[in-house]
Amino acid sequence: MITVTRFKAFKRAVGFTLIEIMVAVAIFAVIASIVGPALFQFLDIRERAGAKQDQLEGLQKTFLFLANDLRYASNRLGKDEYGEPADATLTVGEGSLIALTASYPDLNLGGLGVPRRVSWKLEDGVLQRIQSPVMDPDGDTRTFKQSLLSDVREIEIELSIVEDGRDNTSKKWDEKTRLPDKIEITITMENKRQYRRVYSMLGGDTLDALAATLNAGQGGPGGRNGGSSGEGDADRRVSPPRRPAPGTEE
Repeated sequence: MITVTRFKAFKRAVGFTLIEIMVAVAIFAVIASIVGPALFQFLDIRERAGAKQDQLEGLQKTFLFLANDLRYASNRLGKDEYGEPADATLTVGEGSLIALTASYPDLNLGGLGVPRRVSWKLEDGVLQRIQSPVMDPDGDTRTFKQSLLSDVREIEIELSIVEDGRDNTSKKWDEKTRLPDKIEITITMENKRQYRRVYSMLGGDTLDALAATLNAGQGGPGGRNGGSSGEGDADRRVSPPRRPAPGTEE
């Protein structure tokens, strides 16, 4: 009698052992402890750089729109929704930071200046520019609102008349027949950085007087303190003289 013995081949189970899993987890934990902080730091730097870039772009747009509004500013009195004329050609601090009439040239009218009412407001730390398509908007007039700059703490506006080499500065404007010669706008951000611009609304005959008053106030070359301004100092610039559009009243 012949006995046949059969052997069955056992296949090794597919998978990982507990020791292999523990080694893999340990390696991953070491790598995460090394790479994790660097990754979080990179993300934080990228976020802060993006926020700073957005703020710089907002500042550039803000000062650009301000320069254009003041360049084409007209000394025409505006009216409220009831048809009552305003008390001054330029309003400061009455429901808005600043409000004026700007006569922007219209290419469809051959470059003729079309007066529009423009105002600037600060609401919840956001600086907004509001423009009306007409000079005397009423309650039904649709306005165009732009949010240009956020994280704004405070905005200070000073208006000046330059006469006989003297700079008479005030925070209010009560003139009905003229615009100020100079407007200085200081924007203070939430991080306490300040940005200052000086806009000239002078004619060519008095522009030298403005330059003389600025140089006297800054204490000579190098700025107000006689040295170069460092990071965090206010940025002071004088815009070029205003060039009225055709049809703008002077």
